[in-house]
Amino acid sequence: MSRLDRTGQRLIGVLIEKELSVPDIYPMSENALLDGCNQKSNREPVMELVGFQITGALMALQEQGWVARIDGGGRVTKYRHKAVDRLHLDRAQMAIIAELLVRGPQAPGALKPRLTRMGVHLEPEAIESQLRQLAGRNPALVEQLQLGSRERERRWRHLLGDGSEQVAVPETAEAEAPLVRSSARSDDGGLEARVATLEQQVAALQRQIEQIVKGRVGD
Repeated sequence: MSRLDRTGQRLIGVLIEKELSVPDIYPMSENALLDGCNQKSNREPVMELVGFQITGALMALQEQGWVARIDGGGRVTKYRHKAVDRLHLDRAQMAIIAELLVRGPQAPGALKPRLTRMGVHLEPEAIESQLRQLAGRNPALVEQLQLGSRERERRWRHLLGDGSEQVAVPETAEAEAPLVRSSARSDDGGLEARVATLEQQVAALQRQIEQIVKGRVGD
């Protein structure tokens, strides 16, 4: 299964979240996705993506089979996720994965009110049970973390990422240069993952351009 970089994780998380919480705006346009990814509330970390990053990431996600492009019925192209097809999730599990994608590791108690926003009403014990089911999949979709200092509950994290989401960035650095944090301030593993993603995006763009050119020559 192809792994998701930071931008891909945020996009898939937003698509699932909006489908469950605000179905009237789903599928979503690139502009709506940009707003959803950069949303200041219910996001960790807060991101400051720009349009070309969304465009490139969506192309890569299409190539990897994570999203589908919806044409027709309007002037604006829209996108839907294919997480259900790829991961075979029910509604509750989709909501849990979405929350872990957009907010990072969380404990069942913290997940409860956030899942409610997406119409999933479960007690922490039931959420824990769902998480254990996801951890028991092959391959596992989540894993439980060790209890951290000052934590009362052990948190869970998703396993859909390529590792770039685990690169820590000092808060002062984010405040000073939020648009730089995805490259120069990352470790080697995170940098390699992002370079690989950029290469995929460039390859997807090249293929799309070739298809357009061939179509014009054929005309």
